[in-house]
Amino acid sequence: MPIHMDIMRIDRLVVFVARGHVTAEEIAESIGALVEANVPGFAKIVDVAGSASDLTREQVERIAALLRGGPEGSPRGPVAFVVNPQRTGFAEAFAEVTQGERPVELFSSLHAARRWLKEAAVGVPSAPGSLHQGVRIRD
Repeated sequence: MPIHMDIMRIDRLVVFVARGHVTAEEIAESIGALVEANVPGFAKIVDVAGSASDLTREQVERIAALLRGGPEGSPRGPVAFVVNPQRTGFAEAFAEVTQGERPVELFSSLHAARRWLKEAAVGVPSAPGSLHQGVRIRD
């Protein structure tokens, strides 16, 4: 499967790594495993820099709805996407669809994503990034 998920309970962190072509069904299966693990408040790193998908906006909206399926009012952790700045895709669409629901940021490196999640946990403001087709990507 092109999506791998690790849950680090002691760090309250979930890391997804996607490689190659990823389908809506594979994403839904990973989301199902995430929901079953009952970790909505954990921070998430989603590395999609080495993957591509053909998802429509409607499919991204359905994925976001799956993630909203938990008990109302339950805390939802921040999401840091690691993206390839040369491409747009799922990460940008997800950030747009879920805007205002939880902190979601896009990064060009795993180190920057981890740093932002640590800063977000303690309320430290992070440095500005660059815009990529209207979406800010932090360096």
